Amino acid sequence: MTADLAARLAALTPEQRARLRARLPRARAVRHQLTPGQLRLWETRQWVADRPVDVVCQAVHLTGAPVDLDLLAARVHGFVAVHEALRTTFESDGAAVRPVVHAQLPPRLIRTRCSGAEEAHALARELAAEPFDLGNGPLLRVALAQGPMADQAWLLVVVPNLVFDAWSFELLLDELARPADTDPPAAPAFSAFAHEQRGWLESPAGRAAATYWASEVADAPPPLPTDRPRPAGTGRAGARVPFAVSRTVAEGILAAAQREAATAYTGWLAVAWAALAEHGGRDDLLLGTFTAGRDRPGGTDVVGYLLNVLPVRLRDAGDGSHAARTRAARAATRAGLAHAAYPGELIAEARRVPGTHPLLDAVFVFDNLGEATREIQGAQVATADLDKDTARYDLTLAVYPGPDGADGWLEYDTELYEESTARRIVERFTALAEQAARGAVETRPGEGGPA
Repeated sequence: MTADLAARLAALTPEQRARLRARLPRARAVRHQLTPGQLRLWETRQWVADRPVDVVCQAVHLTGAPVDLDLLAARVHGFVAVHEALRTTFESDGAAVRPVVHAQLPPRLIRTRCSGAEEAHALARELAAEPFDLGNGPLLRVALAQGPMADQAWLLVVVPNLVFDAWSFELLLDELARPADTDPPAAPAFSAFAHEQRGWLESPAGRAAATYWASEVADAPPPLPTDRPRPAGTGRAGARVPFAVSRTVAEGILAAAQREAATAYTGWLAVAWAALAEHGGRDDLLLGTFTAGRDRPGGTDVVGYLLNVLPVRLRDAGDGSHAARTRAARAATRAGLAHAAYPGELIAEARRVPGTHPLLDAVFVFDNLGEATREIQGAQVATADLDKDTARYDLTLAVYPGPDGADGWLEYDTELYEESTARRIVERFTALAEQAARGAVETRPGEGGPA
């Protein structure tokens, strides 16, 4: 496909694309079934209409070397051609919805120029805010923008979570960074994963996982308090309060976790538990946490929505110290890992909270996928998950570790929370992180924890 033809196709309206597709001969489209995760996302879309709640909106800044945008465009097209999730649309008769995989469905690709990050980020948000035609597609929107200098460019990626997740984004970046003299990795079909998942749910392991999760959420604590009463539903308008902590604090959290034979994720989860328990006035906390959902053979190469949001029940804080919370969080997460393949959407038998998720009001995210440095065509890569003025949950606390420390944000539903409340939670979270890090420095190895 020439650049001129691609530009002309991208300029078509959804109605024009639908008419064109109907007139073109094409291979038979294949219809599949939604996974439980996709079904929840579809239902969420009915709640929030065209607000881009479950939409990936990533800005990639490329600096330090000129980038061949034509080559990037070709790689994007090739990536779509081999990953069926990005050639998927969704048909609905009002009572049921089914994913439809097309033999060909090129992405919407835009070429432009941006004077700086502000303009690039605004363009990405504009692409995310434009409603998606889920019935006709395409669902992947990519903008390639030349910057003000020859060694600056932006790659903007906007796509519904129905067909894409954070791990898929990393796979796309891997493909864009792949050396020219190497072959791309295998591209397992998302539909194969969905089929295997349905079979696993009926297996002894699947039934055991269902029993485990039912016991974990039995007699669950109430949701966290809000500034305004929860309505029957929410439009999921949101905002974020950003934060950053120093490298010293991040290293202290890691050291404290390692002293308890735990990971950095568990150490930060313990801090989040302390801050949210303080806000809620009780130590028994049901908190959502993200897992990649790629524990099956070949799963690491699958593009699609495999992300699994599972509850972690945090309730035995011991003496309330960071070390005690870390040990309890480690035990809770390790027990759940054995059953992490079970879709979180199937856990709640009764609705705990109104709105877009039946079980979870608050979620903790620890994303270290972008912690390692990456280059594309010799240019340094810096990614940004952009705020779309939406809230996927009532509260989402995200931590992104990096070489200079850790930064993140608290995303909150503005229909439920005041900004002042969100800021107080963030202030306590960072204060508790600093306190935990100081404790790690002050406690010598062999003291303050089990041998």
